[in-house]
Amino acid sequence: MSFVCLWTPSAVPAPSLLRLDEAPPESELLQQLVPSLLGVAPRVAIGTKGVVWADARGMSAEPLARDLVEVYREKDVKKVRAAISIVPVCAEVAALHGKGGFINISPGTERDYLARCPIGVLEPSLALSTLLDGIGIECCADLARLDLESVEVRFGAEGARLWRLSRADDSRRIFTTVPRSLPSASLDWVDYTLKDPERLVFIINALVGNITTELKSCGQCAREMTMSFSLANRETYDHLIRPARSTASHKAWMRLIRSHLERITLRDGVVGITIRVEAVTGEVERQGDIFDRGFATARAAEETIAQLLDDQGAVVVTPRNTQHPLLDRRTEWISQEPAQASARIQLRERVVKATAAPRLTLQLFPDPRRIAVTTKRRRDHQMPVQYRDKEWLTIVSAAGPDRVSGGQWSEPYAREYFKCVTDDGMMVWLYRDARDDSWYIHGWWD
Repeated sequence: MSFVCLWTPSAVPAPSLLRLDEAPPESELLQQLVPSLLGVAPRVAIGTKGVVWADARGMSAEPLARDLVEVYREKDVKKVRAAISIVPVCAEVAALHGKGGFINISPGTERDYLARCPIGVLEPSLALSTLLDGIGIECCADLARLDLESVEVRFGAEGARLWRLSRADDSRRIFTTVPRSLPSASLDWVDYTLKDPERLVFIINALVGNITTELKSCGQCAREMTMSFSLANRETYDHLIRPARSTASHKAWMRLIRSHLERITLRDGVVGITIRVEAVTGEVERQGDIFDRGFATARAAEETIAQLLDDQGAVVVTPRNTQHPLLDRRTEWISQEPAQASARIQLRERVVKATAAPRLTLQLFPDPRRIAVTTKRRRDHQMPVQYRDKEWLTIVSAAGPDRVSGGQWSEPYAREYFKCVTDDGMMVWLYRDARDDSWYIHGWWD
């Protein structure tokens, strides 16, 4: 990364810059130079103190600097100084105060270059310059060897800024980020015209696929798209499409576009289609609960589930339990047809309603969480008396251990389970892994 800076107003540095410095103060000269400089460098910025910065990122800095110098000389500006550095302040100091017409500061030597420069090249205020002179700081190296805390205490914010510059730590930017153009795709043909909606959908499907792929690569979602139809009678018909929520899903956009095409009437055959994104949002958006009765109707929920099935396939899963001794290895989730899963859930709800009675339910963590435990000896085992999850909690009662072991033909396990009551009345389920003497919290009763 590098930038080119020429002597005219502006010195707003960036991470890597190439700086040229020229003496004439006339603003007319700068206005004449800028078009020629833009023919050499992709971007140019005019700043203060008679400097001009040119963007040389992705280019060879030294040849670019020499080409920029030639632009000045073509305008009869003889005295030109060019400086190249990846640190803005180094390029600026070298261009304004360096010796020679061309200075190239190698990466990694920026601090050494500044070290021998007088502190005045950093342009401290008169008050700060007096304070620095009073304690004997004459060059950048004198200031750079101090620690930041003492500089802040004695010289304040300006002193801290100057301290960073003296250490070649400059995060200023010359050029802002170039705004990225929104995705678009188009296709034109001249030998025939299209009136068949199915053939139009075929072309639109390919164009939307290119756009959604680009959106996903940028981590964006389209909020609006415009379909522009070029007609055989030389007219253009634009149609704006706006979904309920922004998305980068190819299937979701095609589903919406098909519904819009059914309502569009074109005056003539189509000889070209352009699809462009009008607005984008971030990939993450706040979404309500589609199963919340206050959020959506049953019809909206059904449509959303249908779209999920189109996009993701069989996303409905149901649990299948085994007789494994460990609860966290007992359940397996399997894909199932939505109709079958719905019937199974309804049957279970009827059974639960018929047999439901007030009782505590064991709530398991997705994965057992390791904790710190304080124990005391009781007969042939260690009984937990305190444990630390986010804070230390005292256990007033612990029933156990319930020992479970096995796994001869698979992953072996050996655990000692304790049903515990804490001093705040919470019932928790702890276990000790006997293989490595570590403790875990497996869940709680609610």
